[in-house]
Amino acid sequence: MKGMKKWISLALSAGLMAGMLCTGALASEGPWGHGGSSSSVTPEDASQGTVAQVGDSVQVTLNDGTVATFTSAHLNGTITFTEFFSGEPVTLKVILVEPGCIVYSTSPSGNVYTSVDEVYAANDEGGAASVFCHHYDLMQDGRVEHNMNDMSLLGNAYVNFGPIPDWWADDYVTSLSSFFAEDGQYCPVTQEVLDQFCSHLGIEVEGAPAQETEEETAQPSAQAFSDVPADAWYAEYVQTVYEKGLFSGTGDGVFSPNANMTYAQFLVVLSQFSGETIPASGGAWYQGYVDWAGEKGLIPSEIQSGFDPDAPITRQDMAALFGAFLNAYDHGDEAVNSGAGSFSDADGIADYAQEGVELCWRLGIMGGNADGTFAPQATATRAQVAVTMVQMARVMGR
Repeated sequence: MKGMKKWISLALSAGLMAGMLCTGALASEGPWGHGGSSSSVTPEDASQGTVAQVGDSVQVTLNDGTVATFTSAHLNGTITFTEFFSGEPVTLKVILVEPGCIVYSTSPSGNVYTSVDEVYAANDEGGAASVFCHHYDLMQDGRVEHNMNDMSLLGNAYVNFGPIPDWWADDYVTSLSSFFAEDGQYCPVTQEVLDQFCSHLGIEVEGAPAQETEEETAQPSAQAFSDVPADAWYAEYVQTVYEKGLFSGTGDGVFSPNANMTYAQFLVVLSQFSGETIPASGGAWYQGYVDWAGEKGLIPSEIQSGFDPDAPITRQDMAALFGAFLNAYDHGDEAVNSGAGSFSDADGIADYAQEGVELCWRLGIMGGNADGTFAPQATATRAQVAVTMVQMARVMGR
């Protein structure tokens, strides 16, 4: 029953968050569905390759040459605990995944895979390999049980390795996925889940990088916003954009996560990536940002016609402005999604926004909804824009 509950919970989490966060969901095979075998021929403790920190990313180079990349992640020491059934100590090397972390794989021939469907198709042609994972479930009574699964790491790492659903918490505290490499066993995990695991067992992370300085620790947290609950799906994204100086509140200690983002507000946020000082204007508070965007050629003529800075910005216009900005400024060009996005409502995307939508899809800044649509005329909340800003920060190297 517990295994079934976990299967259902992860399936629901992956399906819901894929649409909410505009990124991929957990790619599973074997006993967790999508045509895989119910068992794996890969020995549980077999090394699958090497793990290395590369800039702000962690790369797993598999034995066949496939490279799985964790964006916005870093190696963060080790944890040691006792597995209940064997009674043996287990040491996991921590891969700490940050808000906005996405995992994608690059085959030896250079093809990029971001979904289980792509991996299965490539496997049929012998073109890709996936990472064999298993997990350790921490029970409410303090037992840590080892369970086997055949899972791929692809998708939104911050969702896949984040907290378990509340309705699952009657049995479990949390769960850690892991895989073996040449120099040990690795565990991708969010800070929240790592803290839950260590606190419940009374253990500490060993060999982690130095903690933040007192000055850094004293900086206010985005979760201090009175209207951003710490357990909200967008809380970590709001915190990240706030700490990076890309986004602020709306006054009086609130963030207004469910309010629509206006064109003027979006231009202010976009300007933060330029690193330029935006001169003040004698007009409305946003006029300097509108003038800056116009001078840089960021606003397509179709948007300029009837432009209303106070109107809620549409998704297609967000993509168009993102695309124009990326073409005007230096940025990373590492693809997260291969090919063009296949949206069922692609015919409804305006011509001027087509290039921006394609670029945002390829770089993983914006994606489609769970129903396969892009919804070009839909508006976006401030919380949803915070998610795209995290992805944009990754692309801009911020």
